[in-house]
Amino acid sequence: MSLGKERYEEIKNSKVEFFVENLKGYFGNINDYVVVIWADDGTILEFKENGDKLLGYSPEQIEGKKWLDVLIDEKEKEEMEWVYKKLVNDEILRYYVNPVRDINGVKKTFLWYNSKIESVQDNKKIFLSIGFSLDAVERLNRKIQRYERDLNKMSAESENLKFKISKQDFILKQKDEMIKDYKTRVEFLAFYDELTKLPNKNSLMRWLNLRISQADNMSTYLIFLEVRNLEKLNVMYGYDLVDELIIHISKRIEEILGKETKIFKIGFDRFAIICNTDNISEFIENLLQKLLVTYNINGNLMKVSYNIGATAMENINDSTANVIRKCDLALIRAKEKGLNEYEIFKPSLEVQTLKEGIIERELRHGLDLNEFVVFYQPIINLKNNQICGFEALLRWHYLKSVFVSPLEFIPVAEKCGLIVELGNIVLEQSLKVAKLLSRYINDEFIISINISPRQFSDREFIRSTIQILENEELENVKLQFEITEKLAVENIDYTIEVINQLRKYNIIFALDDFGVDYSSLNYLRRLPIQAVKIDKSFIQDIEKDETYFIVETIIKLCKKLGLNVVAEGVETEEHYRAVKELGCDYVQGYFISKPLAVEEMIKFIEKYKSQN
Repeated sequence: MSLGKERYEEIKNSKVEFFVENLKGYFGNINDYVVVIWADDGTILEFKENGDKLLGYSPEQIEGKKWLDVLIDEKEKEEMEWVYKKLVNDEILRYYVNPVRDINGVKKTFLWYNSKIESVQDNKKIFLSIGFSLDAVERLNRKIQRYERDLNKMSAESENLKFKISKQDFILKQKDEMIKDYKTRVEFLAFYDELTKLPNKNSLMRWLNLRISQADNMSTYLIFLEVRNLEKLNVMYGYDLVDELIIHISKRIEEILGKETKIFKIGFDRFAIICNTDNISEFIENLLQKLLVTYNINGNLMKVSYNIGATAMENINDSTANVIRKCDLALIRAKEKGLNEYEIFKPSLEVQTLKEGIIERELRHGLDLNEFVVFYQPIINLKNNQICGFEALLRWHYLKSVFVSPLEFIPVAEKCGLIVELGNIVLEQSLKVAKLLSRYINDEFIISINISPRQFSDREFIRSTIQILENEELENVKLQFEITEKLAVENIDYTIEVINQLRKYNIIFALDDFGVDYSSLNYLRRLPIQAVKIDKSFIQDIEKDETYFIVETIIKLCKKLGLNVVAEGVETEEHYRAVKELGCDYVQGYFISKPLAVEEMIKFIEKYKSQN
C-alpha cells in the first residue's frame, strides 16, 4: 500500500518542512533525518532518508513491512507497542527518543516527531514520524575533539598563528557549549512535559523499571489521575486557555501533595502519582476533594471533573507493564462509575475483565451462529382485559442448549458496541413476528422494543430503523420504542430530535423504568412520549403505604399530562388489583405471563381469548 508520489510530496512540503524548520530554530542546523509514513497496524507505507550514514535501507527493503519487525530490538518492543497504542488512540507524542536498527543491525538513537495525517483510503489512520539522528551530534563532538588534538600539536612560533589558533579554539569551545546545551534540551524533551515541566511518561517508565522491584509492602502506590472532558473545553475556550488550565491543575496537584510525592504528566489529560500511604482511599479522597475547585483562567471560570485509578506495588514479581495495566484497569472501572469517582485495583477487577472478555468473544460467535432469539411478554389493557401488545425481549440461546441471562450479556454488549447489531436483530425479528401475531389479534396492537443508550446515540440508528421498517409492510401493528429516564434526560434536546424524526414513521415512545432516576416534571412535560412504564421495583413493593402513594401520584400525574401508564413487574393478584384500583392503563408481568417464544405466545393468545 503506497500513498503515491504526489501525496508523499504534499506531506513533505507541509509537515516535514514545518518540523525541520522549527527544530532548526530551536536546536541549530539539522541535515540528517528520516521520514517514515506508516499505517495504524504498524506497516511502513513510505520511507525516505535525508543525509548520509543514517539507516542504510532503500525504500524497497523496508516499505510494506512492520516497523517493529524491521527497526526495533526485542528489548524495546514493549515500550514501542505502548507508543503505537497512544498514537492510534489520538494521544500524540510530539517528541520521543528511541533507538532503531540500521541495515547492519547497529542501534542508532533518533529524536522522533510524530503526527497523524489525513488518509483518503478506507478511512484508515496514517501517521508521519520524522526521526532526527542524534548520532550526528556524537560525530560532531568527536570531530571537535580531533581538532583540539591537532591544535595542541601546532607550533606556537608565529604570533599570527597563535592568534588564529586562539580564535579557532574559542570557536570550538563555543560549539562545544552549544552541543552541551543541545543535549540538555533533547534530554528535557525526552523526559519532561513541555507544558507543565513535570516528568513525562518516559520518566515514569524509567522510574518504575528501577524501583518496582524494591516495592515490598502495601504502602507504595501508583495512581493515574485523568482530567475529564478537556476536549469539550478545547472547543469552548480554545487550546491556549485549556493549556493554561492544565498548568494550573498541575500546580494545584503539586501544592496538595508536596515535593515529597512524585508527580508525572503522562498524557494530554492524565497525570501519574507515586505515593507512600497506609490508607490509599483516604489519600485519594483528600486529593479529589481539594482538586474540585473553580479555576479562573484569564477571566474564564472553569471547573473540571476527574477519575482516579490506583494499584499497590507490593508484588516484586510484577513487571512495569503489569503494574501500569492494573492501574489502567482501575481507572477504567472508576470512569464507568461516573465523574469524580475512583477505584483501587483488586484481583476481582481482573477476573471481571477476563469474564467480560470471554462473554464478548462468545457474543461474536453467537452472532455468527444466529444464537439470538426474541421472546415476547404480553401487555394487557385493564379497561377491557384484552391483549393490547407485546414487549420484545432478547434471549441468548448459547450453543443452542442453555439461555444466558440478559443481565450477563447486555452490559458487555453495550460496552463493546455489539448492542447496536443485537438491537437490529430484535427489531427485524419482532416486525416479522408481528405479522404472524396479527392473524390472532383482531385489533391494532403494540410491539414494544427496548432501545439501549449506545444504540440510541449511534449515528446510524435513525437510518437503519427506517430501512428495516421499509422492508416490512405492517398492518394492524404499532411500533413502540422504550428508552430509560437516564438516557432521555442526559441529552434531552438530542432525545427530542430523534423522537420527532421517528414519529414521522408512526413510531411512538415510552419512558421505561420511570421513578428510579430523575422523575422530573420539566423533562416529562417536554418529551414527546406517549406512555410511561412504572418501574417494577415500585409495583413489587406496592403493599407499603409510601410506595402505594408514589405509584398513585405517578399515575395521576401522567393522566393529567395525557400519558398512558404501564405497570411492569405485576407478579401477584395483589399487584394486579392495586394498579387497576389506582387507574393504571396497562399491565405486564409474570401474573399475566412470562416472556414466551413465538409458538408458545400463539398458544397463550388463543387460550387467553377463550377465557376472556
